[in-house]
Amino acid sequence: MRHQMLTLLMMILLLFGLTPVSAGESTSVVIDQQEMQQILDDFLADQSTLLPQVELRLTSAQFPASYNVPMGRIEHQLIPARPGVLGSRRISFMTWVDDQIVSNQSIRVEIEAMAEIAVAKEGLRRGTLLTDNLIEMRYQDISRLSEPIFDSADAIGKIVKRTVRLGEPLQGQQVEYPPLVKRGERVVIEVQHAGMTLSAVGEARQDGREGESIKVINTGSSREVISRVVAPGLVRVEL
Repeated sequence: MRHQMLTLLMMILLLFGLTPVSAGESTSVVIDQQEMQQILDDFLADQSTLLPQVELRLTSAQFPASYNVPMGRIEHQLIPARPGVLGSRRISFMTWVDDQIVSNQSIRVEIEAMAEIAVAKEGLRRGTLLTDNLIEMRYQDISRLSEPIFDSADAIGKIVKRTVRLGEPLQGQQVEYPPLVKRGERVVIEVQHAGMTLSAVGEARQDGREGESIKVINTGSSREVISRVVAPGLVRVEL
């Protein structure tokens, strides 16, 4: 009777394409720290291709203990704490088996990001206009910077929004183009309509950079209008 039951069980397994598992055969796969290290190295190599001007270096990593996952189609997904990896101290290490997540681990990392960036060649006061002789390029770790400037040309012609110390990196949020129109300045107000251009004289009530909308007083009518800055001394009313 027992033999007949075993024979029937084998037939059912074969019918559904299943293979019987012997007592000594494993039904799981071990993900050890060495494999996690290799997956992390491959991930950082891929990220480096997205940041060609940056060299990523893994200086340390604390991996979780080895863990088991079921057999099947195994895939791994790494998600840094901050988009783009730069500045991330932790990376989520997720493992999927047959499109289902089976593990979500956390890896504590220290990642250097070396690149040549623009730094202040001397102390800069707020409002200083940046010129070539005030900037130098320096190779250093940028992992703690949010908007480093990789090309001095992206800073030249702009002004600093706050004091910058000697040797301090220049960042995108610290610089801006100077206004084309300054508050209190006499400007020409243009109105374009139906192929005609009319103009009047006005006074800017706000500073304005190219493309910005500012308040302007028409000196002839004393009427306040919102105008878009087009060029130095020139604003345009959009109808």
